[in-house]
Amino acid sequence: MEQDLGLETLSANELDVLYVVRLLCDEKTSSVAEAADIRAHAITRHMSQPTLSRAVRALIEKGYLETAPNYKAKRYRLGPSAAEI
Repeated sequence: MEQDLGLETLSANELDVLYVVRLLCDEKTSSVAEAADIRAHAITRHMSQPTLSRAVRALIEKGYLETAPNYKAKRYRLGPSAAEI
């Protein structure tokens, strides 16, 4: 399934972050996940801050995440590459 969705190129940390953002966006009425919520989630709380930041940055570069517009704090939404997930 990961190969069908093009996820085989993502690292384990990137997959974890993407999964958490997807979960957080599904739990809320908004399609935006706050950086603090991503950091605090059970799946990603074991990651160091630099590792988490690298994973988020890589997901943005690959089109799986986007920085949410109109927010001062770091918030993210799913990007065009994550549409099928």
